[in-house]
Amino acid sequence: MENTLKIGKYSLIGIVWLFIILTLTGSIDEMTLIQFSLVLCYAIAIITIGFAIFNFAENPRSGIKFIISFLSLGLIIFIGYSASTDSFDPETGELIAGSKFTEGGIYTFYTVTIIAVTLIFLSEIKRLFKL
Repeated sequence: MENTLKIGKYSLIGIVWLFIILTLTGSIDEMTLIQFSLVLCYAIAIITIGFAIFNFAENPRSGIKFIISFLSLGLIIFIGYSASTDSFDPETGELIAGSKFTEGGIYTFYTVTIIAVTLIFLSEIKRLFKL
């Protein structure tokens, strides 16, 4: 199993670099790279959820931690999207498509980054006092 994961990991890294090199040399366009990135993102999401379900079946206690984390992230994304507003083009006055979604993603990124830095800081303080 471990060798299979290593082969898969290095194959995926090789494919990503191949797409990057082909894009830089002009052999394929940027849209193909974007589509590949989206497919890769969807595959990672499906695999993550699949492993979470498998882990939940084997160990329900850790599965509940995943569900709580997943719901917390969903709540942060929802709050970020709700707090964002639509943007309008100043020249034409037309609505910029996807602007609310993008602003919500930025708010989500800021919130998750602040939470991660805070948890790292607190764990380092806890480790310092443990010594």
